[in-house]
Amino acid sequence: MKFKNIVFGFLKTWLLVALFYSNSLYAYNHMFIILQDYSHTADEFLPYTFEKDLSTGNLIKVFDTENNFQFKTYSLNSEADMSLFEIEVKPTLLKWAKAIKPLQYRSTLSSRFSKNMLENVGQDLKNSLSKEIHVATYKGNIEAISYADSAGVTKPNIGSLVANPEGLRVNQTVKPKGGGSSLLSHMLRKFKEGGAERVQLYSIDDKYYQERGWQIEPKSDFEPEFNFNFDSYFDSDSDVEYNSDSDSDSDFKLEGEGEGACGGS
Repeated sequence: MKFKNIVFGFLKTWLLVALFYSNSLYAYNHMFIILQDYSHTADEFLPYTFEKDLSTGNLIKVFDTENNFQFKTYSLNSEADMSLFEIEVKPTLLKWAKAIKPLQYRSTLSSRFSKNMLENVGQDLKNSLSKEIHVATYKGNIEAISYADSAGVTKPNIGSLVANPEGLRVNQTVKPKGGGSSLLSHMLRKFKEGGAERVQLYSIDDKYYQERGWQIEPKSDFEPEFNFNFDSYFDSDSDVEYNSDSDSDSDFKLEGEGEGACGGS
């Protein structure tokens, strides 16, 4: 038990250090985009996987040009929609909310935001707020989920946008990628069609959004605190996996391609 607690303490400390470093690297900010200038199409964000080039050992993108992402929306104001959400989406969010070990930055944040999304949906249902859950599927499987203001709002806010944590693992070559980017683009086009002027969110990866035309909001006197609850993922009395293989993925990785993760609401 004492040894396990020592290992637990080490992993938790390493996680804190890694997230402190990543905060300076990714710089959380409120961001916005003017929809009048948004012109991206669905074909720009195709599903893809990584394959290893046997000659170089490098990973290369392989796009699926025959199968694209499909989208579905669930409105909190619709009892029928929320009944389907319980069956079709909630089980996936519950699965994603469980942190994957060994820990990695992007997949762990995706798990945390999945848990937050479930909590926010439950709370907003009680308050009868007008919001929507958007889902991107690929070959029948959910690959990205977003929670945002309903279409028709002049300046909608995207509260959360998460991709499949398994697909965010560093160097993985099995799970499809691109779901988060494709879902974000789909939502922006729908907001634009509904008459929205601009969309805002709380970014955890400014570079990702800036490359797609988003701008950083000027700093205000009040900024919400980004609270990552470590204890929700670790129990000192539970088994903690520790892999000492130097060739494994046990280190807390920061690299990898983003999928448009955002949160803070």
